[in-house]
Amino acid sequence: MNKLKTSQPVGILNVDYFQNNFSLSTYYPKEHLQDYIEHYWLISWDIPKGQSHRQDVIPHPSTHLTFLKNNSHIQGICKQKYSHTLQGSGNIVGIKFKPAGFFPFAKKSGVELKNICDKSIDINTIFDIDIAKTEQHVLNLDEPMKKIDYIDQLFFSQLVMTDENIVRLNEIVAAIAANKEIMKVSDICSKFNINQRHLQRLFVKYIGVSVKWVINRYRMHEALMSVETNKNIDWAMLAIKLGYYDQAHFIKDFKNLIGKTPKNYHSTIDK
Repeated sequence: MNKLKTSQPVGILNVDYFQNNFSLSTYYPKEHLQDYIEHYWLISWDIPKGQSHRQDVIPHPSTHLTFLKNNSHIQGICKQKYSHTLQGSGNIVGIKFKPAGFFPFAKKSGVELKNICDKSIDINTIFDIDIAKTEQHVLNLDEPMKKIDYIDQLFFSQLVMTDENIVRLNEIVAAIAANKEIMKVSDICSKFNINQRHLQRLFVKYIGVSVKWVINRYRMHEALMSVETNKNIDWAMLAIKLGYYDQAHFIKDFKNLIGKTPKNYHSTIDK
């Protein structure tokens, strides 16, 4: 039985609007898949006729396998903001892999993860399935557990791969996400007693991005959460808290990723 995940979504822009207009549920994987899958995510929506909504997301360092009507695909790690426009009614069923969790599947197919960053690729590049038939079946099932069980049986019933680096790298990324004191690559090397050059190679091979990029992405998630949830913000103190030497560099990074300065984005949020 897959347990329902109750934590708040992180990385969704204008999260209050999203939660008021969309149904999102996430489920933990079964025990034998916990080294590979972060969670399954299911979204449904019903937008009035003639209207549309563009949802922006600042993704995590994870590869996703997504079932969406006429657009099922594998999405590599997105280094920039990811946007998707929704209309009418429908649902999406997705798998969020752990940072290093997609590596064994990509390796088996000869795909280097660094080469699919910011790209959507055909599911058949990695998995030999009938995409149209699978998509229709998954999206039409009426219960979340039926959807997840079907996917598990189709994709992961023969999973027997073991790689200690997968577990270790997932632990490192989890530490970066949880520990706000981790600001530099050297902090990770000290904490996990690992050579910096070796760590960099492992991240590029097993995840597809650099250690520095992962640290910066999670600090941006912290920034986004602060901007979304706080009415009054001391911008200089927030920049220091996130590990920036000055406010200008924080503003530049935030604007490059979100498309607006922190202050301008803050002014668009209803609090």
